[in-house]
Amino acid sequence: MRLSLPMMLGSAAQNIIALTDSIYLYYYNVHDFAAAGFVSVFYLVVSAIAFGFSKGGQILIARKFGERSFDYVKKYFYAILIFEFIIGVTVFLILFFAARPILSLFIQSPIILEKSLLFLGNRIIGLIFAYVGLALVALYIGIKRPTFMFIDTLILCTVNIILGYLLVFGKMGFPEMGIAGAGLASGISEITAFVIFVIYMIFDKEIRKFDLLKIPHFEFAWIKTINSISFTILLQSMLAIGSWFLFFSFIEKLGERALAISNLLRIAYLVLAIPCWGYSTSINTLVSSTIGKKRNKRVLKLVYHSSMVAFATTAIFSIPFLLFPLTFLAPVLGNHDTTLIQEAVPYFRILLCILLIYSITTMYCNGVTGTGETMKALQIQTIACTTYLTLAFFAVKDPVNGLALAWSSEIVYWLIQGFLSYRVMHSGNWNFLKI
Repeated sequence: MRLSLPMMLGSAAQNIIALTDSIYLYYYNVHDFAAAGFVSVFYLVVSAIAFGFSKGGQILIARKFGERSFDYVKKYFYAILIFEFIIGVTVFLILFFAARPILSLFIQSPIILEKSLLFLGNRIIGLIFAYVGLALVALYIGIKRPTFMFIDTLILCTVNIILGYLLVFGKMGFPEMGIAGAGLASGISEITAFVIFVIYMIFDKEIRKFDLLKIPHFEFAWIKTINSISFTILLQSMLAIGSWFLFFSFIEKLGERALAISNLLRIAYLVLAIPCWGYSTSINTLVSSTIGKKRNKRVLKLVYHSSMVAFATTAIFSIPFLLFPLTFLAPVLGNHDTTLIQEAVPYFRILLCILLIYSITTMYCNGVTGTGETMKALQIQTIACTTYLTLAFFAVKDPVNGLALAWSSEIVYWLIQGFLSYRVMHSGNWNFLKI
């Protein structure tokens, strides 16, 4: 809990930004709101590229920190930093010059396409900073000092809330930009959070033992070592969030109203999944660090206890929220138009089942990753995503029950992941000797 609580916000920064943008745009315009649901998931796919590599680095840093190999902690940190900068610049250039043809492959509605491009064109100004910032996050999580992540994320959210309000609605002399303003506010927020994190690191006495100011002679072998762990995590993250992106592209074919309802469900999903984001990130570090200390028998207990804590936390928040959505959502989203909430009520029951299953299975999935068995984790992800997308693809062809069936396919997705991850964890055949 000491490790997880700061991470609940720190690890869910992109989710919180997307949530804030969606709430403002819900008040602003239904088309902007529907587009935000789609393009925010697309941006999560983009973020997954950086997240996958940093997560692999985090696991290696935690392992070496557990072994008290401080020199390797520094080497892996710089390897992550350099690589994140390179891929950040590459992805920025791709989106700057080719966003329209890429999004056109998935979006059928001209309105949603134009709104999405307005958002993305402003959102990417913070992309490189967000990528490099994940190297700093990997270091602090790996050495079990996540507290400032919590503070930095609060700053990020505060800046995003204030700027989002000013730029979306055009308050206090700022231009009224709608969805473009939401993207600009989010981009500026990421830059601000990065700068503050760097300033904190400069004055942080606790990390001076790693001698980070003395840049080591770079060796390609460091990148190769991290990549041996990270590449499969990267593919795993891309598969997971990419599948969600394709899922929303399927939903878009059902119409703008179905997309708006799904965005409302996504908002609830993002909020209620925040505790599990923190727990799952912690379990990566705890499992790897525990193995580094040669206490392998403790790993299964860590994962099991974390899954029980995650389930209890999720149940406490999700059951009242999702069984009585009009009571909890209307004050947040406003009482001026509750028709969208009323239409979404039947789907909140499905979402409750998803979240309760997810809370347990994600602990075992991340436990597998923490042991270093990233290839097995990727194989599990591939099987689950293939089944999930196949079910969702055929589900949306039903004009009456398509939306309910599509969302129900995610229950199958998490059940498959949970069952297969449980088997790997209980096999005891892990990759702890290879990294």
